[in-house]
Amino acid sequence: MAGKDQARMAAAAFTADDEDYWEESAVSSSKKNMFDDEEEGFTVLGVSENKAARLSSALRSTVGADALFADDDNDDITWETSSNISNSSSHGSITSDYRSARYTPPTNRSGSLSTSSSSRSTAATVTLGTSQDNSLSVQFNKPKMTRSEPMSLEDAIVDVPAKQVTATEVSKLETEIQFLRRQVQLGERARWTSLPVKETIKRIILGQPYSLEAYKSLQDKLALLDAAIKMHDGDAITITVLFLKKTVRKSIFQQELIKRPVAINHLIHFLWCHYDLDELEELYKMLRRMEDVFVLKYKQALAPSKAAGRAQSIAAVVRSFQHDSSLAPDSTLLLEQCTLLQRQLQIEEEDKKIAAGGKHPVFKDHPPKAQLPLTPLTTTLYYCSFYHYNESDSSLSSPLSIKRDFQMSDKQYTWSALNALAKLHRWKEIEALLTSKNWFGGTKMKACIGFEKVVEILSKQKAPVDILSKYLAYIEDPNERLALAAKHKCHRIVVDTLIQLKDRAALEDYRLKTPDYSLERQYLITALNNSQVKWKN
Repeated sequence: MAGKDQARMAAAAFTADDEDYWEESAVSSSKKNMFDDEEEGFTVLGVSENKAARLSSALRSTVGADALFADDDNDDITWETSSNISNSSSHGSITSDYRSARYTPPTNRSGSLSTSSSSRSTAATVTLGTSQDNSLSVQFNKPKMTRSEPMSLEDAIVDVPAKQVTATEVSKLETEIQFLRRQVQLGERARWTSLPVKETIKRIILGQPYSLEAYKSLQDKLALLDAAIKMHDGDAITITVLFLKKTVRKSIFQQELIKRPVAINHLIHFLWCHYDLDELEELYKMLRRMEDVFVLKYKQALAPSKAAGRAQSIAAVVRSFQHDSSLAPDSTLLLEQCTLLQRQLQIEEEDKKIAAGGKHPVFKDHPPKAQLPLTPLTTTLYYCSFYHYNESDSSLSSPLSIKRDFQMSDKQYTWSALNALAKLHRWKEIEALLTSKNWFGGTKMKACIGFEKVVEILSKQKAPVDILSKYLAYIEDPNERLALAAKHKCHRIVVDTLIQLKDRAALEDYRLKTPDYSLERQYLITALNNSQVKWKN
């Protein structure tokens, strides 16, 4: 009993001292009995707002403000009864609209509880309770970082306002989660459920969930493949044929695949697109399609970017198929390509030495702008005609030796040589190129590509009018000769052609197109005054 009496007396003394403290404080002058017990029912963790304020006052009087706020913590704990908070700049002042017990770190060593009106802080507030009058708000005030200070991750997160999630959005998310759960459950069930073959193919085509693991027998797998082929859907055919390939023996797969050419084509396309060339080659050999194997190996041989490596790869392909008589023509073509590559490498190596000497006039005036290896045969002939036209046919770079060794036609040789010589303006060599000898030792002009093409090539290289007129005269068709002569302003050829056509009216009209006091105008007038010509008009 004595112990209980002493406890009661201590409690009464504490209460009396506490009330005296608040009666004597600066707060009492503005508003007395601020923490009245009429709000005793509002508690936080079993402690009422009134008692929390009294405990705070007792701590201040007992421990001291300096010791109480020695920690450099910046968190504020606020019990408030409204949604707004007003901070006063005076020490310990509290407005009449709010009841609060605020723990605020001091701004100086004296332990002052004043808050500066110029200080800026961000607050993250968590409100507990549903009552508007009795709500608990725990507010953490964090000072904003200035530009000179780096912002920490915690401060960056605090500064971002929390997104308010509405009840409608929560309900929508819950509905979506339930739907996805049902889909997963249906997928797990369907994985081991054998659906009808048509239904599975339909799901594949429509992009719906499907499973092929339930089809165990060979009959069901072949039925899947046949149904996909019947639906003419490439994706479904590829999926089912790969499933069959993966789940049956190789011999059975090959036996059944041969019966279905459509499935073979789709599988070949799939292997080619996925660069599974080894398996594609094995498939070709299984189907005994050696020509396709040859083409596949040739495409692989073209992979090296350098001419030397490509020549070696092509030579290896030729050696691999040299005993196959059915591929003899193709092997011959590949052998010629390999020979051309090796010859191009030799010619370019020698030409680099000649160009480095600086004595060859053509290499000096027209240096090569591109590499010779890996170019077509006609380009190689043009190159050799441009730089090595007058060399003997025993030389590797001679145009005649290239024509002979690769069995090029006269048209191919004439076209390439004529373009090269016209580029260099070698008119005498062009004339010699187009001059042929007959059996009796005579000579005549002959162009296997036609003199129309000859005139076209020479005009592109800006040949003189007299050179063009020489070859225009060899065009047999007068109308075509007249059109080309008028196009290139070869007036004498136009006059001769109109005289041949006996067209006086056209000749009279063309007189206005000839230059005044020119030889062509005099030649035209002389033709008009010739009485021996029997004009048609």
